[in-house]
Amino acid sequence: MEAGNKHLLALDIGTRKVTGLLLDISAGGRRIMAIETQEHRTRAMLDGQIQDIPKVAEVVSQVRSRLELQAGGPLQAAAVAAAGRMLCTMRGKVSHRVDSSKRLQEQDILQLEYAAVLEAQQQLLSAPGGKRPFTEQFHCVGFSVSGYFLDEAPIGNLLGQQGSLASCEVIATFLPRVVVDSLRGVLDAAGLRLQSLTLEPIAALRMVVPETMRKLNLALVDVGAGTSDIAITREGTAIAYDMVPLAGDEITESLCQCILLDFMTAEALKRKLARSTRVTFKNILGKKITLTAAEVREALTPVLDELGQKIAAAILRHNGTAPQAVFCVGGGSLLPGLPETIARYLGLDPAKVSVKGKEMISLLPCSPRQYRGPELVTPLGIAYTALQREALHFWRVSVNGQNIDVMDLGRGTVADALLAAGIGPRELVGRFGAGASIEVNGQLLTFPGERGEPARITVNGLPSSLDARISQGDEITCQPGKDGASARVSVTELLSRLTPISIRLNGTWYRLAPPVYRGGRLLAADAWLRDRDKLRVLKTVPLSWVLEQLNLAQELDGGTIKVRVNGTEREVPYGPKTIRVNGRAAVRDTPVCEGDLLETCFDGSYPTVSSLTENKPAQIKLQVNGAPLPVPVREIFFLRNGRDVPAEAPLNDGDQVEIREEVHEITVADLLNLIEWQSKPPSGSNRLVLLLNGRDAQFTTAVKDGDQFKVGWA
Repeated sequence: MEAGNKHLLALDIGTRKVTGLLLDISAGGRRIMAIETQEHRTRAMLDGQIQDIPKVAEVVSQVRSRLELQAGGPLQAAAVAAAGRMLCTMRGKVSHRVDSSKRLQEQDILQLEYAAVLEAQQQLLSAPGGKRPFTEQFHCVGFSVSGYFLDEAPIGNLLGQQGSLASCEVIATFLPRVVVDSLRGVLDAAGLRLQSLTLEPIAALRMVVPETMRKLNLALVDVGAGTSDIAITREGTAIAYDMVPLAGDEITESLCQCILLDFMTAEALKRKLARSTRVTFKNILGKKITLTAAEVREALTPVLDELGQKIAAAILRHNGTAPQAVFCVGGGSLLPGLPETIARYLGLDPAKVSVKGKEMISLLPCSPRQYRGPELVTPLGIAYTALQREALHFWRVSVNGQNIDVMDLGRGTVADALLAAGIGPRELVGRFGAGASIEVNGQLLTFPGERGEPARITVNGLPSSLDARISQGDEITCQPGKDGASARVSVTELLSRLTPISIRLNGTWYRLAPPVYRGGRLLAADAWLRDRDKLRVLKTVPLSWVLEQLNLAQELDGGTIKVRVNGTEREVPYGPKTIRVNGRAAVRDTPVCEGDLLETCFDGSYPTVSSLTENKPAQIKLQVNGAPLPVPVREIFFLRNGRDVPAEAPLNDGDQVEIREEVHEITVADLLNLIEWQSKPPSGSNRLVLLLNGRDAQFTTAVKDGDQFKVGWA
């Protein structure tokens, strides 16, 4: 097994120095094998932020090389922590439905925690107002669980529990992308892979304030060279993180100003104050000076007072009141008088503000006892959080040719990789085009632009989507989405948003799109509208407009229609119709409104199907047994568009009409079929008597107009 697989390298990349901790994580346990520290030769870091990546990487490489000698092989990855000026903390809480018949496993809990971190990240990305432009450039660098819930009830640990709804709430901490990227750049330059990342106060909190102590209201202050990181616990969880951009470097700078020293000389002098009563040094003029430690500390009183005041103010801002105790860690915590200054501004007994360093050794049982100083709390915490999987782990993928480390939250997607590469949501989905606002009768209507095109994404050369899972080494390409076109609104589209005018004509309801005017000009249905147009849409229209919309404009004027009669096309003239609106006779300008009832009436001149033929029905009149009887001898039948209609049925343009005539020759037999008579002889009579005009007639005798016919029995 190579060294990189059985050892853990934790790096504390600080403002003044780099500390590397090599931990043996083989089957024999967790044991500190070696710790190496190397100071920066220049001001390559300032207030916790990397200023010169190559120079910091050079120091990291030196520390790594010395630790590789102890490991007996190459070290290929490192766990690190970050501190920064723009620390941002968000809470995230999620709930997942779970199988109540199964006990929750560690993997279930991890996925729940990671989902809560994503929720906190989403809240940061959707923050209102001025945060949005820069929150998209933030990375999550650590989180602490503030509470578990099972079926909405708080619970200490979900492992092994059973229920139907599991919830988790976390406090997630985010740093600017530049802070994380600079750390990653240093590791890349030093030939190391980013194994995990956490925040320095989270790492220190894990070492100094174990779970058993978090019921107490405690504050942890990690005083480094560039920043003083703060974490606060209460009621079993970490409730807040913060950072004061003032620490050991400001003390050193104050010494430079007070006694005219260069920075490195002042830094060395500062470190001697805690263990020496007198110090000797040369100032920038080359003059050798000897002072008592008390004299130097007195010169530092103003800046030490400022540091203690700002740390106390940050604690009070988040906690509301002084905590029960304050623990100080980090090399800067060894500054003489700093714990007492913090206690004074918090109003605490000085005994309740102490420097911690020894207690964390119990968490790593096989560790030599010499590793107990407060300056080693953070590197030990970095290692411990990496081992406990409380730090964040990363996958290395390529996005548009750029190597990117994506936070592994158990469900890494293409979207996570693109965001980590600085490709924001606006580039992933094209924005809608500019909309249009149109005023209609004083009311404003808005029309959105066209939807933009989504980004074109491939993973390893194949088309993919934002929610596709990613794996180590994936090659992702993304062509940004395209913005949609601006809104183009036609009169037809506008009318689709308006209520049509409904009228009833001859029993049938019609829905008519109202006329639209821009100024005094009537707009056609295909006319394009402009943004901020002011339009007038009529709700009351003249009768002539209604008839025009229904293709009945000639109803008021008369004219001609074309019909086909027995296969031959004919043009038939007609006179005007009478039109009534709500029962009253109407003219061309009569107003018509929503819901009005219209009907057309004939004045007698309108053509019917019977007007298509000059032939008329004919009949003869007879006297039968003394009673008059009309008998038809010519009948005319009409079919309009394939259906039988009466002779008075009106004609419409385009009708297909068929006319059929039937002529009859009437005989006595026909009369007997038309009349009612006693067909059976009565008792005592047996001879049928048929008389036509007083003479005997036969069944075949023809009958003419005016004939008198009698039938009976004799």
